[in-house]
Amino acid sequence: MLTLANSCASFLERDPQGQAVDTPVYYDDPENAQMAVNACYQAIAQDQGVVAHMQEWMFGEVMTDNSWKGGSDFGDMQDVQMLKEWNAVNINGPSHSAWKTYYQAIHRANTAIKGISPATSFDEELRDQMVGEALFIRAYSYFYLVRLFGPVPLFTEPVSPDQIGTVGRTPVKEVIAQIEADLKMAADYLGNRSEMDLGRATSGAAQAYHARVIMYDIGIWKSNDHTWQEVYDLTNAVITSGQYTLASNLAQVFEKDGENTSGSIFEVQHTTSNTGWANQNTGSTSPILTAPRGTADIKGWGWGFLNPTQDLVDEFEENDPRLEWTAGQNGQFAHGIAQGVAESQFLSGYFPRKMLMDAALRPNEQSDNPQNQRKFRYADVLLMNAEAAYYLGNEGIARQRVNEVRDRARNMTYPKGWSEGSNGYDSRDNAGALPEVTASGTDLLSAIHHERRVELALEGLRFWDLLRTGQYATAIQKDNIGYREGTTGANVVGNMNSKLLDGVPVLPIPAGEVASFGLTQNPGY
Repeated sequence: MLTLANSCASFLERDPQGQAVDTPVYYDDPENAQMAVNACYQAIAQDQGVVAHMQEWMFGEVMTDNSWKGGSDFGDMQDVQMLKEWNAVNINGPSHSAWKTYYQAIHRANTAIKGISPATSFDEELRDQMVGEALFIRAYSYFYLVRLFGPVPLFTEPVSPDQIGTVGRTPVKEVIAQIEADLKMAADYLGNRSEMDLGRATSGAAQAYHARVIMYDIGIWKSNDHTWQEVYDLTNAVITSGQYTLASNLAQVFEKDGENTSGSIFEVQHTTSNTGWANQNTGSTSPILTAPRGTADIKGWGWGFLNPTQDLVDEFEENDPRLEWTAGQNGQFAHGIAQGVAESQFLSGYFPRKMLMDAALRPNEQSDNPQNQRKFRYADVLLMNAEAAYYLGNEGIARQRVNEVRDRARNMTYPKGWSEGSNGYDSRDNAGALPEVTASGTDLLSAIHHERRVELALEGLRFWDLLRTGQYATAIQKDNIGYREGTTGANVVGNMNSKLLDGVPVLPIPAGEVASFGLTQNPGY
């Protein structure tokens, strides 16, 4: 694909500067157009939240049987605990941040699409590529919103002042249809992984997300008569593209040397900017949030959120080498440094090892960590393809895909820096671990769901996997998954049932947005 070259012209040869950004002439300059697209990526990278801390794992993992909230006590980021127990209020911080963050991204994407589409002064292929990136960001953002809130206002052009107070919520069916249309066009406009700059959206990412949208729609909203054949075809297109492979060592995937590699479909990019706690920050807050707090004997660096549950730990098969990579424990070494992991009424005794950033990368500002967010991995595509194949009656392909994922795990090393003072990848003997899956029928489907849980644990997917498979209400009634004393699973299910919209549990729309735009609030808030 075409890339934007740096101009060597002097300022004397440049056109007069200062064009208004809402005029066609502004976007007819490829440098300005590129800045508009870059602003779309920056919007989805604001993981410290424009209102409060907001990470996808707060919704996709903490609100499930995979993770306790953690932190210094139940009151530390209490809004997340309230989400977990389904008793949040309409000023909930993470919910509000998600709404504002992704509508900001949508506004920027709409602005870029409207401005760049009619451009004529630079190459048509480059123009379409930029439009494709903005379409991808818009689809990505609406998919985030519809999963949390259900029907949401749908804008495909920048919002005008006269729309404030007059815009209603668009049915899920129409929002999903727009997301799909955007992803289809993005797949056509974008290059593949080898053609695009690393970190940018690709045709493969658009196809993978399209498959995920359809898979969720089949099980959650059932809004557009989708089929598993569509999921199979889209994932198969990614698989047969020749652009992606499983990294040879799973232990490397979340490390710095595993960023943007061939097993990554899409990552939100982060780098240290030394701007501190500010929206212009380009680093990620997730590393400081999820690193262990430490104990009286072992000093910690992090805030101790996202604690794996014992139920998740028990899901791993005997000798599955992914367990130590997923759920770390007190006294274990990571990047050659001992980790202090406490256990209490609000700490499970485990920490999310795969998410732990190397201490050597810690910036001066705690909020400014250079660790990308892995949003879509090739292993997920393989497991989606397996599930689709199962429903299409092709159990041979289903088993093949599952075993590809297991085979890679069987060959992994210990997590990086497993030995004191070392920061390499220690080999391990996994002989006999993770035997080939030979099951058929419903046992094969259970094996696929099991594999999704252990391979993709803590990556923000569990909530929607449980919803789409009809297992959510059962899962959140389990014991020892991080509720406050006196709160039972039955209480939480009761709370959740009061917040169903068309049978799907939803989060509160921010009270200020309800008032400003005249929206109908979700049930229970």
